[in-house]
Amino acid sequence: MNPKITSLLSQKEIKIEWTQKPVTPWGGLALFSGLAQQVGLVSALRDALPFRLTSPNATDPVEVVLAFMAGVLAGSRRLAHIDRLRGDEGVRQILGINRFVSDTTLSRFFRRFGAGQVTQVFEHLMRWQLTLLPLDGGVLDLDSSAFERYGHQEGSVLGYNPKKHRRPSHHPLIATLGNRPWVLHAWLRSGNTSSARGAEAFLEESLALLPEGKTIRFLRADSGFGIEPFLARVEQRTLVYAIAGRFTRGLKNKVAGITNWRTLEPGIEVSETSFQAHGWSRERRVVLIRQRTKDKDFVRGRELFDDPAYAYQALLTNRTDSPEEVWRFYRKHADIENQIRELKWDYGIDGFCQKKFFATEAAFRLVCVTYNLISLLQEKLKFPVYRTLGTLRSQLLSVGAIVGRQGRKTVLRMSLSGPWRDRFESHLRVLFPSTTPNCGAVGSG
Repeated sequence: MNPKITSLLSQKEIKIEWTQKPVTPWGGLALFSGLAQQVGLVSALRDALPFRLTSPNATDPVEVVLAFMAGVLAGSRRLAHIDRLRGDEGVRQILGINRFVSDTTLSRFFRRFGAGQVTQVFEHLMRWQLTLLPLDGGVLDLDSSAFERYGHQEGSVLGYNPKKHRRPSHHPLIATLGNRPWVLHAWLRSGNTSSARGAEAFLEESLALLPEGKTIRFLRADSGFGIEPFLARVEQRTLVYAIAGRFTRGLKNKVAGITNWRTLEPGIEVSETSFQAHGWSRERRVVLIRQRTKDKDFVRGRELFDDPAYAYQALLTNRTDSPEEVWRFYRKHADIENQIRELKWDYGIDGFCQKKFFATEAAFRLVCVTYNLISLLQEKLKFPVYRTLGTLRSQLLSVGAIVGRQGRKTVLRMSLSGPWRDRFESHLRVLFPSTTPNCGAVGSG
C-alpha cells in the first residue's frame, strides 16, 4: 500500500510512489564535466598521480579524485558525506566513472600520500592550472588560518586559535592571486606553528610554480610575516611589497613622536616614517594610518596610547608612491580572508580531517584544486561578478535530472523551464561547442 501525505496549507492529499528511474539532484555537474574536458583535467590527473593499479578490482585513482571533487561541489565536508553519492546514477554517468567509490575507498586513497607524494602531485596540478591563466605581473597574497580539530589527528595540537583558545588545530599557510579568486599554493601545518615559520621556503615554492616567462611583481601579507628573514627574502626577489607591521615598543615610541599627520578623509589620517626594528638589517619605510571615526571600519588597527580615539595601522613597504596609495593597495589584501572564508564554508576545506597528517593535507590541497576549477568555470561562462560556490550550488549545480535512454544514446532529462533553461543551455553551448541550439544531448521531457 502506497503511503499518503497532505500538503501543509491546502491539506491536499498527495500519494507517494517509488520509482526505479535514476534521478539526480546534481544535473548541473554537467557544466563541471564540460569544463574538465575543455582544460584536460583527466590527462592532468593521470600525469600527476603516481599510483598505479595492481589489482584488477582496484578503482582508478582518477575516478577517486573525480568522485571527491563531485562530493565537494555537492556540499560534503566529511568523507562519509560523499558516500551518499554512491547511489546517484546521474552523477556517475555525468562523470563517466565505472563505479562511485565509498568513503573507505577515499580514506585508503588519501592514506597512500606521504610528504613526497603530496609535493609531487599538487605542485604538478597547481603548475598545470596556472598555464590556463593569462598571468603576468600579478599580486601574491599570503595568509594563514586556524582549522579547529576534534579528536586525535597528527599535527592537531594546541597553538594560536583566535576563536577557540584551548582547541587543537592545524595552521595552514595559503597563497592566492590578488587579482582573481585563485589558490596558487598551500601548506598544511601543525597547530603550534607560527604564521611566518617556513614562509621563505613557501614563497620560493610559490614563485617556482609560475610558468616560464610569467612573473609576480607585488606581494601583500599580514603582520605575522613582518620579520627580518622573510622581508629580506622578499627584497632579494625584488618584489614590491606591503606587509602589516607589528607594533613593537620601538615602533610605538616612533609613532608617538609623529606630528605631521595628513587628513585623507574625515576621520582618517596618514603619515610615514623610517624605522629599524631590533634584529632588522636596515631601516624600512613604514606607512601609518589612524582612524578616529568608528562609522566605517577602514583601518584594521589597534589603540596604542592613552587616547583611545584612534585605531592605528602600520604598513612596511618598499613602494615609492604616496602613503594613501600604499594603504589602498594593501586594503585589497582583505580579499584573501573572504576566499579562506568561502573555502571553509562552501568547500569544507577545514573538514576531511583524517588521522594521518599527509592524508589530511592531500584532501586539503585537492579542495584548493577544485576551488581553482570553479573560478575558471566562472571565467569561461563570463559571469559579470564572482559567485561563491554556495550561490552556484543553488543556481547552477542543483538541477533535477533523470538518466534515460533514447535508442542507443544516453539522455539526461533536465527539470528546467523558462529563463533558467535558457541560461543553462547557453552555458552548455560554451562548454560543449558541438551542442545544437535545442540541446539535443540534454532532454527536458
